[in-house]
Amino acid sequence: MIAIVDYGMGNLASVYKALRFIGTDAIITDNPENIRLASGLIVPGVGAFLPAMEKLKSTGLDKEIKEFAATGKPVLGICLGMQLLLSDSQEGMAEGEVTEGLDLIPGHVIKFPSDKTSEVGLKVPQIGWNNLEDVSGKLLTEGDYVYFVHSFYCKPDSDEDTAAYATYGIKYCAAVEKGNVFGCQFHPEKSGEAGLQILEKFVRRVEK
Repeated sequence: MIAIVDYGMGNLASVYKALRFIGTDAIITDNPENIRLASGLIVPGVGAFLPAMEKLKSTGLDKEIKEFAATGKPVLGICLGMQLLLSDSQEGMAEGEVTEGLDLIPGHVIKFPSDKTSEVGLKVPQIGWNNLEDVSGKLLTEGDYVYFVHSFYCKPDSDEDTAAYATYGIKYCAAVEKGNVFGCQFHPEKSGEAGLQILEKFVRRVEK
């Protein structure tokens, strides 16, 4: 069974439906006992880093996620859920300040250079389909077009933790993999056949 963590800031239904579509047993839960009994864990996310971490901490789910990861069982963060896996984020903070994340993957969450601050001329947020590049992880396939919605991107401390890149004005980390911890900045549940294949690979990892 895969547990989808319900902390009030995720597109829970679409992730659940995608897992059920590929024949996977899954539940949406905020119950610590259900999380501990699960074979795999998905941390979804839509919204901003600061209120997400505040909700995780206020419910104790931050500790549950970290303890689950420490067991060696697979964890997958999706979109904001991937960003929460990192050490900290600039989102919603004054210059020079950060919000601490789960720190399962050492690194930082940084805002895209916008059209007002960069010659790159990016429209922020990035919304739409983009292709994955330089795929090195076991969860992805190089060249897959997948669906993104985000204004901030992850920058792991070690390049070895980056499983795939994408380019949106700048080349950035689109997926992470460190041991049993995985993350997709994109939404596999909204990425058609390519996204379903990625979820299936995660499920196979859970079943090992």
